[in-house]
Amino acid sequence: MEPVICFIKARHNMKMMNRTSALLLLAGALAGSISAQPVVTAVVDQTSYRAAVAPGCWVVIAGYNFASTTMRAPAGSPPTTLGGVSVTVGGLPALLSYVSANEIDALIPAETAIPQNLAVPVVVTSGASSTTYDIRLTRNAPAIFTNSDTGQALVFDANFKPVDTIGPQDTVILYATGLGPTDASGRVVGNVEVYIGDRKAQVLFAGLAPGMPGIYQLNVTAPALATDRIYLRAGGFQSNILNIGIPSGKNTANVKGTIDGLYPSSDPGYPSTPQRPCLGDNDIGPCGPANVFNSFSIMLHAGSFTVSFDIVPGASPFSVAAVGEAGGTIISIDPTAGTYSASVSTLTPAARFGDFSSSIVPLWDYVSCSSKSAACQPFPNSVVPASRIDPYWGRATQMLPAPNTAAATSPNASLQASGSISGSHFAVDSQNNTALSTFAGIVQIPYGPFEVGVSTFSLYVDGQLIASKGLPYLLLQRAPARFGPGAF
Repeated sequence: MEPVICFIKARHNMKMMNRTSALLLLAGALAGSISAQPVVTAVVDQTSYRAAVAPGCWVVIAGYNFASTTMRAPAGSPPTTLGGVSVTVGGLPALLSYVSANEIDALIPAETAIPQNLAVPVVVTSGASSTTYDIRLTRNAPAIFTNSDTGQALVFDANFKPVDTIGPQDTVILYATGLGPTDASGRVVGNVEVYIGDRKAQVLFAGLAPGMPGIYQLNVTAPALATDRIYLRAGGFQSNILNIGIPSGKNTANVKGTIDGLYPSSDPGYPSTPQRPCLGDNDIGPCGPANVFNSFSIMLHAGSFTVSFDIVPGASPFSVAAVGEAGGTIISIDPTAGTYSASVSTLTPAARFGDFSSSIVPLWDYVSCSSKSAACQPFPNSVVPASRIDPYWGRATQMLPAPNTAAATSPNASLQASGSISGSHFAVDSQNNTALSTFAGIVQIPYGPFEVGVSTFSLYVDGQLIASKGLPYLLLQRAPARFGPGAF
């Protein structure tokens, strides 16, 4: 079947690990002479190479002393033993698609039980030797497959032909992992949200793809597109954010705009930005030793932007979007009516002060985690003590607009606003439509092997990218088992 062949080829092309994962593998290779026993240095999602993994998810097990030769399983029929290597997760045998000295591609069994502390043992056996590496499992760990040739989301049309561009009302097919349990027919049990162009798409089908273990298929209808971004949300977790081509309009002229982070941030001169100075090895100042890194299972992404442009005569409706990793401001402009409507993502009043007791997922204290067992302690009642909140986080939340719409189980809320456009000029700045200029959201982050994350903020006008800024932030890192069992 052509779509299956194209899909599998794209998946196999995604063998290039990101830089952090490559460094972990290198560390394992250098230590490989210490012992012939297999050693695991990291387990990450095979689709996006993130540390969030779930039952029914394909993972990359990185390390050394795995297989004596490189072997790939026949397409469509992965075994539980390959090249003398086998893997169990929570005591259940895992299907294997690829093994080498430093890498194993395995499918976490969908039946794997998730304990209360989320820590589940992965046992890798090679020949007569084996090793155990505990991972943290969540019910959902959504991730979208990428076309490695373009770096964009892997998208097909209704006839299973690859597409590079999505337009409003197009019906398209995506492939993903980590969407959680399915019913007897293979359909996903929980709610899955698909965002295309930073607006919610209509999900026509979400379930296991025929003949592809561990792979989910999503049939969706695209909304009006404000950006070129595409991502999923399931069970309180957000997927990797990818890009796809979108049509751009010709409704504006003299476009100017800026965007930056409120948190994390790099520019104290950007309108009253509460800069977070915790980005280097020798940080000093208000962050303090306990706050040099993000040390719990959520991350605040807050941004601020300015924009101005002229609306050309005869313009059609179009959008302005300032977006980050966890939300943004989406402005829909109707030139004929001379009006706009806007949705601004912000936080609930409770979340601003560290109270996440109503959130759909528990709040974990990563300072309490054991790097060996992956066991962590939750914050009591999912409330972060004031002493643990970065003061720059607090300053950023004080600059956010108050919400007038909120979801019952999310720390994220929104401000819905509308207004009139006077003349042909529109602006968001310190004098015009100021309430629309700041936005924020909270997303879950896993406890994993990566020491740096990147928060990207982007500004779009009428489908065109105007400005973008990527800001790094430090994470509390799970130390890799570089020197074999018992090292930690």
